[in-house]
Amino acid sequence: MKTETRLLELTSDVVFKAFMMSENTKGYKARLIHLITGLEEEKLLEAEYVSKEYPVSHKKDKVYKSDIVVRVENNILNIEMNASYYSGIFDKNHTYMNKIRSESFDRGDDYLEIEKVIQINIDNFSHYKGNKIIYKFTMREENSGELECENIESYHIDLENLKKVCYTNSEVNELEKYLKMFIAKEESELENLRSDENMNDAINELEKISKDDKIIGLYDAEAVERKVRNTQIKGATLEGRREEKLEIAKKLKDDGVSIKKIMEYTSLTDEDIDSL
Repeated sequence: MKTETRLLELTSDVVFKAFMMSENTKGYKARLIHLITGLEEEKLLEAEYVSKEYPVSHKKDKVYKSDIVVRVENNILNIEMNASYYSGIFDKNHTYMNKIRSESFDRGDDYLEIEKVIQINIDNFSHYKGNKIIYKFTMREENSGELECENIESYHIDLENLKKVCYTNSEVNELEKYLKMFIAKEESELENLRSDENMNDAINELEKISKDDKIIGLYDAEAVERKVRNTQIKGATLEGRREEKLEIAKKLKDDGVSIKKIMEYTSLTDEDIDSL
């Protein structure tokens, strides 16, 4: 009997980046992004995928590392894996989008040449109330619906709602099938998704990643770090030395947790947290 390999979940930051940066998944990525945004699939097949670190403008600024950045024609895509919800996560996502947009302004000779910034957020939780799998956000006037800016667009993929849809419906559409890669927890679940060449290549790559000792080590370390962070948040609410609270507050701040929440967890003042 074949022993089933432990499947490393695509919602892990480590696994997600390894998967998205692989040449073996380019067909899957091009099709998935096309299904979400409508961008031309053939152009996406030629696109370069990079994991981007943005320069800081001040020595106290944190370093921003986006998950995946893709350039295709006059568009820049920022693809973010939001593995879990915490206060400030969407502010963090917006910061990445603004960093990319700022770089685009710096490169262009005039405002007519500014690239369109599209952010795709893959959320491993439900946040919005539309009971949908995909949400699209643009800058529109509240009443008339007129578009103020055509060069900013963001999408949120609700994986929690996808789980509900897949549980209640035996048949799923193409986008839902492609996204099911992100909620698979067992190798047998992946095997049931095999169909076209793009999906087969993507499944083979995720199975390959799941057997990579280096990635397994990073994956396990990521899980431990997440537990430590959760423990720190809980521990910060207890009485402790000021130095310990400041150290915890700095780590939470670097993770993008809002100052209001850090104050709640640690009882520190906003001045204390601002100084970190």
